[in-house]
Amino acid sequence: MAFDGIFLAAIKQELSNLIGNRVDRIFQPEKETLILHLRKGRDTKKLLLCSLADQARVHLTTANFKNPSNPPLFCMVLRKHLEGSILADIVQPGLERILKLHFDTTDELGRPSKRILIIEIMSKHSNIILINTEGMIIDAIRRYTHAVSRHREVLPGKSYISPPAQKKANICDLDEESLTSLLFSGDWDTPIRRLLVEKLEGIGPETAREVIYQCGLSENMTLEECGEYEFSRIYQVLNKIRNTTIPNNWHPVVIKNTNERPLAFAAFDLKQYDQLPMIKFSTPSEACDNFYSLRRHQQILEGLRRSLEHTLDRELKRCYKKENIQAETVDKAKGAEKYRLKGELITANIYRLTKGEKILRATNFYDESGKTITIELDPSLTPSENAQLYFNRYNKVKKAAKLAQEQLEQTRAEISYLESIAQALNIANTMEDLSEIQQELRQAGYIPVEKENKPGKKAKKASQTSKPLEFVSPDNFKILVGKNNRQNDWLTLKHANSNDIWLHTKDIPGSHVIIKTENREVPATTLEMAARLAAHYSKAKQSSQVPVDYTSVKHVRKPNGTKPGMVIYDNQNTVYVKPLDIEEN
Repeated sequence: MAFDGIFLAAIKQELSNLIGNRVDRIFQPEKETLILHLRKGRDTKKLLLCSLADQARVHLTTANFKNPSNPPLFCMVLRKHLEGSILADIVQPGLERILKLHFDTTDELGRPSKRILIIEIMSKHSNIILINTEGMIIDAIRRYTHAVSRHREVLPGKSYISPPAQKKANICDLDEESLTSLLFSGDWDTPIRRLLVEKLEGIGPETAREVIYQCGLSENMTLEECGEYEFSRIYQVLNKIRNTTIPNNWHPVVIKNTNERPLAFAAFDLKQYDQLPMIKFSTPSEACDNFYSLRRHQQILEGLRRSLEHTLDRELKRCYKKENIQAETVDKAKGAEKYRLKGELITANIYRLTKGEKILRATNFYDESGKTITIELDPSLTPSENAQLYFNRYNKVKKAAKLAQEQLEQTRAEISYLESIAQALNIANTMEDLSEIQQELRQAGYIPVEKENKPGKKAKKASQTSKPLEFVSPDNFKILVGKNNRQNDWLTLKHANSNDIWLHTKDIPGSHVIIKTENREVPATTLEMAARLAAHYSKAKQSSQVPVDYTSVKHVRKPNGTKPGMVIYDNQNTVYVKPLDIEEN
């Protein structure tokens, strides 16, 4: 849910407990993110301020950020003016998305002075601005001129001008009758949820949608369709939500979707998401901090995924191109026999040839019908030299074809390996999974090796292997599925017992699947489920019938020098199954 005025009002109430705290330290870990350490006695709180368009917010945080070795200019300005100052007051104009932090400090001569740090939470126009008591801008995290905004300039030395007034009503000042009159001033065909955003201060689109949901009204209900009952319900719900800005009425929550990704947050229960996972918190800051921490983690995860996908796509395109070239060379070798034949026919007819002749017409004694073929000759060469010329061409093409065939097999093996990594990437859903794939690609030379740690610093420990997927069959057999090549090796070669059953799609990149037998006979239902799992976690997931090989683990081995996940096996049987339909989390 957007960081609207209602939520900011709840944050303001929470931060009011920090009035009287001293600004201990200030950091700017990212371009548009500030961290203020506010201290009182031995207790220190970290206040986060962010002006990023899609993450603009202010709240207490427990997250740790890596600070740059050289602080940015705005951070230096804030340290000069605010470090050592006392937080004296916190002001929110109405329910606007503007928060003003007032600080008591001293100037260069030690005289009492005041500074105001203004946080404007307004999407792409968000900003953090430091001003003095005369309203002059000292500096801002985002400077701009009239070339960017006709309304105002945000530059050091300029007078601070508040963002354009939106001329909305504060819901705290409205009774049921005045709210009804206000909404009636809108267009009749406008949805009520849109009117709530347009007419009321502090109400964002998500909050408006929640109001309509809690009222039991249609999301697209228009003003014309509303009557006395509907307006009464809207007022009641708005009044309840307004009261959630008071600490005793807080019910902060974070909503996740079915993929465990953060979806929304608020200082009150979000009834419209009752069917989705909900986490409850004791303060608005905790909810907001959790939401953006989860989102940040998700963005890092998706960024790493895109990077790995780009690497795999690049390497696979390179291999596919090599495969085409090498396959063409091998195909050309199929015509090499014609050069040998022509050399032999010239040799067989050399007695009737003389230097200077341009063609030879001779009977092909390899052809049962005895057809005559025409052979071009180089008149500058002797008959023997012409024969040798064709034999040399034959040997050259054969040699190139042999080399191309070897290279083609290597290229196809590399393609199979890269496709197996691509398949592992498709099912990876945690940072541990992606880190293992990244490490495998780095060890294989597809990603540059990280620089060595500087002397005196401890080397980072290798990340632990994530756990394979685990299922239980209807017959109560445990079935394990590897999520990447390194895990496949561990699962098959180290974890599985010799009598366990190993499954893998036949000649198709996919996961290793192990049925833990515990020396029991494996029923057909368990074997079928494991085979369908192998089909699901393979490149052939979308096919209707997939061949799956299965054998005892004791018949699976890994030749020396082969890449992760690559094994050979024998004594296998093959079944054709439909991939298991699994709802991905």
